[in-house]
Amino acid sequence: MIVDNIENAYLYTGLSDGLKKAFESLTDSALPKKDDGRYEVDGDKLYYIVQHYTTKLLEECKLEAHKKYIDVQFVVSGQEILYYVPLKGLKIETPYDATKDVAFYKVPGDLTAVNLRQGMFCILFPQDAHIPCCQVDGPSNVHKVVIKVKID
Repeated sequence: MIVDNIENAYLYTGLSDGLKKAFESLTDSALPKKDDGRYEVDGDKLYYIVQHYTTKLLEECKLEAHKKYIDVQFVVSGQEILYYVPLKGLKIETPYDATKDVAFYKVPGDLTAVNLRQGMFCILFPQDAHIPCCQVDGPSNVHKVVIKVKID
């Protein structure tokens, strides 16, 4: 997992062409005004999901991981806690669904909490299990863009 501020995104564009295109997508000045939903950039190779939601208690959220896509989660406004734990050794709660590219896991006792605030992003690789959308100090409105980058 990588966590940083959007002004440092250029540091990570060399990791893959997909990540380079993902960060280029975030420079679209119309992005903050787009309605919730899925927007394709390069078919199923690269797309993003615009979301508005209210953060929840940790107990109301699920620990997830993906196999086919890297997540780039960018907070346009608001703040949330994203919990992270390495995937290795976790116990499956809901088996992997290839059509949705997600499996859910039982939450262990040793999670790392990352406070994502406006202008921050995180890159989550397949080995990075994560619980997004959690409250910091109570419910908060969040506007987030999740970019899905297909692994080559």
